[in-house]
Amino acid sequence: MMKPFLSLAVGIALLSAGSFGSVVQMTGTPKDVDVAGKIYKVHPTATLNTLNGPTELKLTGYGVRQKSVAFVKVNVYLATSYVDLDTQISTNNPIDSMKNSKGRVIVLDMLRTMSAADIRTAFEEALDVNGVDVNSKAVQSVFSKFTGDLREGDRIILASYPGERAAETLVIELPKTQIQETGNFLGLDFWKIWFGEPVDALMGELKSRLTGAKK
Repeated sequence: MMKPFLSLAVGIALLSAGSFGSVVQMTGTPKDVDVAGKIYKVHPTATLNTLNGPTELKLTGYGVRQKSVAFVKVNVYLATSYVDLDTQISTNNPIDSMKNSKGRVIVLDMLRTMSAADIRTAFEEALDVNGVDVNSKAVQSVFSKFTGDLREGDRIILASYPGERAAETLVIELPKTQIQETGNFLGLDFWKIWFGEPVDALMGELKSRLTGAKK
């Protein structure tokens, strides 16, 4: 039986499709969420498997990431956020309140088809706005493995948890690959995409929903 992905030694890993199980298991009775006539399941809790053992997580919020294209709002993905049970997210400064989190998960259910390059560009833009060095070795290592187009209905799972001192392990599960990288506050840096300075007003609305400030 395949061991959980996070039982691998801390470092960089990229596994082929079918050779890994998800690092996150959704738990609890899900809520049906209607997005443009399609139903998505949002679970109230989840379990994140880390090197330190399983960490129980709670839902902080969910919402649709929209983009304005030619003055029309289009749905990009449904984002669902989880943190460990002990972390209380501040609606005023969510990033600061998550610094000592024992585990974080964001689930992105794609609502439209996008290329991996487009997703990377969007992530890089958000990281740059938040003062993250997108040319750092750790960030570039992650993006170098971020390949393959994402189609409507595909799911991306991002998970992060702390290691020794400031080191954090970041895991990104794509439909055909799984990426793992470790770096100083690496997970927290990526969480700034959704919980830091918004790249636009529509991302600001999503941030409010993920923190629970807006239902």
